[in-house]
Amino acid sequence: MSKYWAGPLLQEGFSIIRLTDDESNSFAELAPEIGNNLYRFTCDRYEVLMSPVSLTSLWHESNEVFKYGTPLLSPPNRVRNGRFLFKGREYKLPLNEPPDHHLHGELCSKAWKVVGYGASEEEGAWVTSQFRYADHPEIMAYFPHMLVFTMTYRLKGGRLYLEGGIENKGVEEAPFAFGLHPYFAVPFGDGEEISLRVPAAAEWPVTNQAFVIGTPEESVFSRELRQGVSIENYPLLGCSLIAMGQEGDRTCRIEMKNRNYTIAYQFDETFPYVVLFRPDWASAYSLEPYTYVTDAFNLPYNHELTGARGIRAGEQVRFTTGMWIEK
Repeated sequence: MSKYWAGPLLQEGFSIIRLTDDESNSFAELAPEIGNNLYRFTCDRYEVLMSPVSLTSLWHESNEVFKYGTPLLSPPNRVRNGRFLFKGREYKLPLNEPPDHHLHGELCSKAWKVVGYGASEEEGAWVTSQFRYADHPEIMAYFPHMLVFTMTYRLKGGRLYLEGGIENKGVEEAPFAFGLHPYFAVPFGDGEEISLRVPAAAEWPVTNQAFVIGTPEESVFSRELRQGVSIENYPLLGCSLIAMGQEGDRTCRIEMKNRNYTIAYQFDETFPYVVLFRPDWASAYSLEPYTYVTDAFNLPYNHELTGARGIRAGEQVRFTTGMWIEK
C-alpha cells in the first residue's frame, strides 16, 4: 500500500484536493474554487502555512483571498493607478485597492480547473490545476492575451513542491509578471527567538506599499540576511524588497530557535526578487518570490534591473518552488 494519497474532499461546501504523505506525517490542502489557494500544509505535524479561519471567510470576506495560505499573483503587488505601458499599448487594470491601485491580479480570486491528480511511490501525491484567461472575458477586456497558467503541487518525502508553467497561447507578446505570496505560520510572541536567512544580494528602497523609490544597493539588512537576522521585532505591515543572489543555494529559512525547527522555502532563478512582509492580521511572515519588482513597467530603470519583460507568442515560462520543515 502506497504511503501517498491524493483526492477530492468536500469542506464547507467547497471541493478541495488533499495530498497526504503518511511516512512524514504531512498533508496539504488546495482550494481550486478559491484561486487555487494552497491554504494548508502540515509537515511532520508542524503547521507551515497560516490557514484561514474558514474557507467560507476566505471566499466571501473582503480581500481574504490575499491574506492566507498561498495566493497566486499576476501581476504581484501593486500597479500604480492600475495603468502601465508595454510595447506601445496602455493597459488599464481594475482598481481593486481603492482609490488608486490595482493589487495582486485576479488569479487568486477566480476558480481554477483541476485537470488531474494521483499518487504513487515514484511521483508522490500530486494535483494539477489550470487557469485560462481566454475563459474569462472580464479579464480579456483589459488584458487581451491568451495566457494559460498550469500549476502542479506535489507532496513527496515530506516536501511540498510547486511545478508551474505560464504559456502564451496568443499571437502577440504579453507583459509578464508573476509571484507567490505564502503566509508562513510563525509564532511571534511568547518569547520565541526567530531568525530569518535569505541569500540576499541587495535591498531595494521601497515605501510601506512596496513601491520602489530608488535603485538597489547592498545594505546592512541585506548583509545580515545572509547570516541570519532576528525578525521578532520586524514591524507589523512592514515590507522589504530584496534582490536575490544568483549563485549557489536559493533556500530561505525561518528558524524558530526555542522550538527547534525551521521552515525552509526554496525557489528557482525565475524569481530574482523576494518581498518580505509581516501582516498585522495573523501570526505569520511572508516570503514572496516575484519575477519583477513592484510596478516595474512604470519605473524609469533598465528592464534587466527591474525584471519587466514580456512573454512571447508560444513561449512558456516554467518554475519550481519547494517548502519543508527542518529540525
